[in-house]
Amino acid sequence: MMKRSIISTALIGALTLSAIAPAAQACTRILWKTQDHGTFVTRTMDWSEQTHPHLMNFPAGSSYLTHSEKSNKVTSKYDVTGLTTYGFITDGVNSKGLSGNVLYDGEMDLAVKSSNKNGSLTYLRNMLSQYQSVNEVVAAINEGAPSIEFVEGVPIRIALHISFQDTTGDSAIVEWRNGKPQVWHGKQYTVMTNQPGYAQHLANVERSKRGWGEKDKQWSQTNLGTGGNTNPEDRFIHATYFSGHLTEPSSVINGILKLDSTSFKIPHDAPNKMINGKMAGYATEYSVNRHLDSGETVVRYQWGDAFNQVQYNVKEIQKSGENIAFDISKPGLSGNITQTVINNAR
Repeated sequence: MMKRSIISTALIGALTLSAIAPAAQACTRILWKTQDHGTFVTRTMDWSEQTHPHLMNFPAGSSYLTHSEKSNKVTSKYDVTGLTTYGFITDGVNSKGLSGNVLYDGEMDLAVKSSNKNGSLTYLRNMLSQYQSVNEVVAAINEGAPSIEFVEGVPIRIALHISFQDTTGDSAIVEWRNGKPQVWHGKQYTVMTNQPGYAQHLANVERSKRGWGEKDKQWSQTNLGTGGNTNPEDRFIHATYFSGHLTEPSSVINGILKLDSTSFKIPHDAPNKMINGKMAGYATEYSVNRHLDSGETVVRYQWGDAFNQVQYNVKEIQKSGENIAFDISKPGLSGNITQTVINNAR
């Protein structure tokens, strides 16, 4: 696991503020089950600083801890490939096509006294390592909420919720309140952003839809009914509206680019909120766009001097059987890096 000894003052301030106000951090996830070209999922990673994500591959049979601070070692049933945030898998897919995305949720409540051996930050990797479908994940979720984990160098918890999806287009959104899971399970749950709770987002969409009119009459002047700009409620409505207008792609790559275009990217230097008398910001660090059936993945990374667009195939990486940790944020990366990633591990 990557060690984290330095954290920016702005990030600590933003995270601290999130305990009493809407979080400064963001992300958007959108799922698309097509008629003839399989299932696509996209997510943005929006944060207050560069997180230096690594592309990781953990072959089936790998041992791992289900909590970073507790000695509960288990063995993975499936290959797991994903991107990290501060060393933890926050976007991943296993060899059965089950995928998951960790997004910020400032209203997460795990119940501090929980003694569950599954940690909140290691939760996604554990689920992808042990289960092969959304149905299996949903059944396992009721075994109990994970317990709190901390990132080294960050003095407070990072709150989150998780989406799961598989090649059938099945979807589950998982939030924790009062130490208990709240799950929205079904193919209709295609969009996720951040707080407030998911039920509020669904209510917001139903309210906004009343002003959209008939779908075939919607156009560039249709008022989406949003009242801000980068906040999670407006991004949820934005993603719902535009992903709802997608038509069947002509290919896997066409499907990836179409879905990627529907997620709101947070501009760099966009004003967010006042923290300690100064305006703090955040931005989209990267977007991940994945075709669950073929494993084709496109990542666009944009921070500092790195403006990378890379493509790799998850199935080929998993087939290699290699333990992989590849820095996806290195400046100058471009094109298909599948073999580069594999060779780097040998």
